[in-house]
Amino acid sequence: MKKILGLTLGVMTALGGFVDLSQIVFTMQAGALFGYALVWTILFGTVAIILYMEMCGRVAAVSNEPVFAVVRTALGDRLGLFTLIASNLLNLLTCTAELGAIGIILHLSTGWNERLVLILGALILGTLVWVLKFEWIERIFGLWGLLMIVFAVAAWKLHPDWPALATHLIPQAPVHGKHETFLYAYFAVGIFSALLMEYEVHFYSSGAIEEKWGVAELSENTIVATGGTALGSLVTVALLLLGVLVLLPRGIFPDLLSSTTLPVLVPYGHKALLIALLGMLAAIGSAAIQTAMCAGYNICQFFRIKWDKNLPPTEVPTFTISWAGTLVLALLIALTGIQPLKLVDYSIILGMVLMPFTYYPILKASGDHARMGKHATGRVQQRVAWGFFVLIVVAAVVAIPLMIVTKVGQP
Repeated sequence: MKKILGLTLGVMTALGGFVDLSQIVFTMQAGALFGYALVWTILFGTVAIILYMEMCGRVAAVSNEPVFAVVRTALGDRLGLFTLIASNLLNLLTCTAELGAIGIILHLSTGWNERLVLILGALILGTLVWVLKFEWIERIFGLWGLLMIVFAVAAWKLHPDWPALATHLIPQAPVHGKHETFLYAYFAVGIFSALLMEYEVHFYSSGAIEEKWGVAELSENTIVATGGTALGSLVTVALLLLGVLVLLPRGIFPDLLSSTTLPVLVPYGHKALLIALLGMLAAIGSAAIQTAMCAGYNICQFFRIKWDKNLPPTEVPTFTISWAGTLVLALLIALTGIQPLKLVDYSIILGMVLMPFTYYPILKASGDHARMGKHATGRVQQRVAWGFFVLIVVAAVVAIPLMIVTKVGQP
C-alpha cells in the first residue's frame, strides 16, 4: 500500500505539471486547429520528461542534491543566480495563471462572484500547504487529480480515428501556407514546453528529498516517474482528441477556459462536465501549489538555506515566506483581472527559453560517475537524453520569434 501511495508524487507532478492550465489550453487548441497532426509532440515530450524526471529523482536519491543545488554547481553563481530569478519569475506567472483559472472554474461551478471565489480558492490552497505535511499534499492532489481521466473516457467514447493518430506519431508539417506552418511550429513548441515545464522536475526532486529517498528507492523512482508521466500523457492525448473530434468539426477555437470543458458534454452530458470541472480544479490547484512551493525550494536550495515542508513553518522561515509570498503576490496579480490564458502564452514561451538552464545541469549531474558512482546514467539513456536536449535548445531559440510571427498563436 505504501508503494502504491508513493505513486501519488508522480501522479501529482504529472497532472499538475503535464495537465496544468497551459497544457489543457495548448493541446485542445492544437487539436481544434491541426487535427491529429501534433500528436507526435506529446510522444516526444513524454519520453523526454520521463528521462529527465528519472534522472533528477536518481540524483536526489543518490547524492541528496535537488535540482537547484545541481544548477548552482553546474552553472556557477552568476548564471545560476540568473536562472534562479528567471525561474521564480516563471513560477510567479504560472501560479498567477493557475489561480485565475481556479477562480473561473469555481465561478462556473457555483455561480458566485469570480473574485470572491478566487480569494477563497487561494486561501484554501495556502491553508493546505501550511497545515499538511508533504506526503498528504501529494496524496490528496494526486488522488483527486485522477478525475481528469474523464477526458480520456470521453475521447474514447467518441471513437477517434486510431490509424490517423498512429500515423501522426511521426512529425508531418503542414504545407498549406507560411502562416499555418509558423502556427503549427508555435503550437509544437508550446505543447513540448508545457510537457517539460521546469517546475515539474524542481518539485519532483524536492519531493524525493522530502520523502528521504535513498539508493533503495531507485526502482520506486523509475516506476513513479514513468507511471505518473504515462498517466499525464494519456490525459494530454485525450485533450487533443477532444479538440479534434468535437471542436474542429464545429470550427470552434477554444480561447476561453470554459470552452475547454465543453467537449465532455457531447458523449456524457452534465454529470461528466461536473467531474471534468472537479478534475481540472485538482490539476490546476496542484500546479498552483507546485509553483508556489518551488519558489521556496529554489531559493533555499540555491543559497543552501534550511528547507523542509515536513517541519513546522516557523522552523524554516525563508522557505515559508517564499512560497507564501509567491502565492499572495500571484493572488494580487490575478485580482487585477488579467486573463489567465494570456499569462499562459507568455509563461510557456518563457519556460521554453529557460529550459536549457535546467536540463543541462541535470544531464551533467546524472552522468557524473564521481557523483553517482555505479548509478550514473547509462550510455544509451545519456545519448537519448542529449538528443532531446538538442531539441530543447532548438525550441528555445525559435520560441520567441514564433510567438512574434504568429501574434501569440492567433489563427
